[in-house]
Amino acid sequence: MLGKKLLKAALASTICMSTFISMVPVTDIAKAEASSYRITYQLPPNPEKYLFLNVEMVDILNPQTPAQKLDYAQKDYLMDREGDTYHKLSYDLNLKFQSYKKGFLWNMYHFIAVLPPHFPANSDLDELNKRIADPNISWEERRELEQKRAEIQMNARLQPLVDAGYVKWEEIDDGIATKEFVATVLYRMFNQVRPYHGGIDLKDSEDTAVRWAVEVGLPGFVVDREGYLYPQSPLRKDPGPTEYVEEYAYDRLLPFLMLIMPGKKTSTGWEYYQIKLKPGMVPVRIPDVIQANGEPVDPYSNAVRYTPAYQQARKKVDAYFISRFAQMLDQARKDAKKPRAWDWSRDLIHHPKFAKEVAAYRKNKSSKNLNAVYQAVRAHYNLSLRQDSAANIKSVLDNVK
Repeated sequence: MLGKKLLKAALASTICMSTFISMVPVTDIAKAEASSYRITYQLPPNPEKYLFLNVEMVDILNPQTPAQKLDYAQKDYLMDREGDTYHKLSYDLNLKFQSYKKGFLWNMYHFIAVLPPHFPANSDLDELNKRIADPNISWEERRELEQKRAEIQMNARLQPLVDAGYVKWEEIDDGIATKEFVATVLYRMFNQVRPYHGGIDLKDSEDTAVRWAVEVGLPGFVVDREGYLYPQSPLRKDPGPTEYVEEYAYDRLLPFLMLIMPGKKTSTGWEYYQIKLKPGMVPVRIPDVIQANGEPVDPYSNAVRYTPAYQQARKKVDAYFISRFAQMLDQARKDAKKPRAWDWSRDLIHHPKFAKEVAAYRKNKSSKNLNAVYQAVRAHYNLSLRQDSAANIKSVLDNVK
């Protein structure tokens, strides 16, 4: 029981590419000169656990070639669907679009990119566009035609996903793209290249796709300390149930799929995008590794950013993470393939894979034997940031039966 509680507390903390306020020991300190700010920073030995990327931060060296160029964008769809309302509520409508089933599937279609759109044989988009542009038709007729165009364009993207087996028509409606819905679609897409290892014992879902999503570490799938995910809730960066959608969790999903997962669809399956960090980009969230007076720093605060101590810290942090980007990315991709340590009693103490190392540690609790256990566990499991330390493994070895 203690092992499970320790694990769930740890897994509730973070996943690769998600936000997390670092609590690891400070490895260096820069004292602010003539300032009320005390700046501290970390140069962690496991930098991949701090990796934070957006597609805009990298150059893709093997870009995808879309099956067909589609000039009809998300904004066009929303304007056709909502009419004049779009200009008044564009932010809310865009948020709703990306967090609802049809919008999520639209984004998945464009993420895959190589599936040809499926337009009905009797649809003539050129003629439809001409009728909509006709100044002599009534407002009511134009709105009806615009909504018809929106439906045709949406279904042209949904049908290929159905044909590929990623989603079923009976699963598609105007509801929210819940954790369970998102997990189901993505599991169907990726389970051949990244299968489920097992061992994720959620209290509120036995669904393989949902447990797979937690194991992989998809953004938005955060388990609380009691082992609940709330699979019918929207994606969110914090644990717990909610009826409200948040932009951040859905925004983080596509970069994870594209940059950490093998996100390039090919004729034979999936492969990794080859990426290079753009000049000036730092692959980490600065508040995760720099603190001002013990709190995560606000990198946009002029009161802090112009102090000599902060500038010194930034130089060291930037140099450290930028120089290790290739290593961080490679390790993050390897970790995403691994199982999770969920129940320490089952997954470490009584796991036959670690029997030799555990026995050696308990016979002679030396730092050498502790490190041997830690390295073996780290090599086998995708540890969360809170799990990933020799001190945590020592606590498990000393306290879990």
